[in-house]
Amino acid sequence: DLPWAMVPERKITVEDMKTILSSHYEGTPYDCYAKHGDPNYRGMYRPLGISRDNVTHFTQIRPYAPEEIRAIQWLSFGSNAFNAAVAFYANVETTPSYVADQVVKATSENFYWANRIIAALCDAHFNKTAIFIERYQGAVQSKSNEIINKYDEEFAKNSANAHELLEKANQEMADFLKEKTDKLLHDVLFTASCEMKNGFARSDN
Repeated sequence: DLPWAMVPERKITVEDMKTILSSHYEGTPYDCYAKHGDPNYRGMYRPLGISRDNVTHFTQIRPYAPEEIRAIQWLSFGSNAFNAAVAFYANVETTPSYVADQVVKATSENFYWANRIIAALCDAHFNKTAIFIERYQGAVQSKSNEIINKYDEEFAKNSANAHELLEKANQEMADFLKEKTDKLLHDVLFTASCEMKNGFARSDN
């Protein structure tokens, strides 16, 4: 008995999209990272975001904004449970190399590979590293909104060179993103290293 039409309580947000696409059934018996409950249920169902995820993106078209700055591309690389959605203006001619370069060799100097390395470390040490991921995701989401608001206001004051202004905004976002991603990699690598099976106190030498 389903109604033909329903009025949503509110509009879907970017945060809603990211949360759904990152779901691994947390808060249910089917969470593959759960510490408690029946182990027969853990990982029974496929999460939306899996280890093979390469890129997730959604385009936000803001009808209330001027045409030149209307489109925002929210982008994330790697497994969605461990990455963050980052905002970039879409109306540009160049993209920061940190996110644009296609690199075959794994390196922390590339946003895609940095996310893959972080996810592999965090997956094996989920409960120890989850706090770092949550802080990272919150910081990147907050900074994305901050930069959008900042450059929307700058565009309203001077719209003469839209491409140049938006590329400047994207580079500022990429610089912040690299700083925070490097810090996250440092934190999770240290935490995972402390959990290695062959770790012993120095006093045992």
